[in-house]
Amino acid sequence: MKKTATLYDYSRRLQRVLGLIWQHPQQMYSLDQLADAAHFSPYHFHRIYREMMGESLGMTQQRLRLLHAARALGKPGELPLSRLAQQTGYGSSAAFVRAFAASYGQTPGAYRRERLMMLQRHHQQESTMYQVRIHTQDQPLPLGICHHRGPYIQIGEAFAKLQLTKTALPVALPLGWFGLYFDDPQSVAPSELRSAAALTVRTGEALPDGVEAFAIPPARYAIIEHLGPYSELEQAYQWLYGVWLPSSGEQPGYVPLIEHYLNLPIDTPPNALRTEIWLALQ
Repeated sequence: MKKTATLYDYSRRLQRVLGLIWQHPQQMYSLDQLADAAHFSPYHFHRIYREMMGESLGMTQQRLRLLHAARALGKPGELPLSRLAQQTGYGSSAAFVRAFAASYGQTPGAYRRERLMMLQRHHQQESTMYQVRIHTQDQPLPLGICHHRGPYIQIGEAFAKLQLTKTALPVALPLGWFGLYFDDPQSVAPSELRSAAALTVRTGEALPDGVEAFAIPPARYAIIEHLGPYSELEQAYQWLYGVWLPSSGEQPGYVPLIEHYLNLPIDTPPNALRTEIWLALQ
């Protein structure tokens, strides 16, 4: 089998695994179950996954489970830690607390208190909560995109699929990872939300199956940078639309919302993640 055909075949088989663990984050699949889903030998599957995804299977599963936990902790309401631990696949509250603290740098209880205080401050903040930078994009920015339909918190599955095909993509340097968000999650049913994972590519070159061409159009963009877990990005959106935009004298343009990921969760603690939000202006 030729190299490109082998790469495509491996990517397609690993996408089955990604679908399982992203759609059922609370389920603890065994190595044999996931290897069987990908039709790989269990003796070699873990190594193949690690080399193609850049992290171990266990790291992917734990990161996803903790992402769901952080999102739940950031919402009003006291969901007991024992129940949250069970929902995210941990055998005990103690194991959940240890894993969460190791990843997020604080216990789930401390994280919950801090996030609820931030939410209260958000409603009292003036227009200085974020610094807004107006950026003029002079040329189209070509991207290769992988579509996702469903809850935005599950878009990581599309990013993982894009990562699998990265070696077959005509990537443009410096490498840039973006997310495109077409719908308002407060107005559209979670199952119907449309989004896309995106990676910078060179113009006019062929893209592999499952990846489409898209370009961020030339326009003026209002950009804010959010520091922290992806589960807290909604606060930045609330400020952008509820505080800054109405008092800015600007009108939003006809481009979907864009997130630009300045670093990645594969090698960055959640509290250090840097995400730019791009809002096109008329």
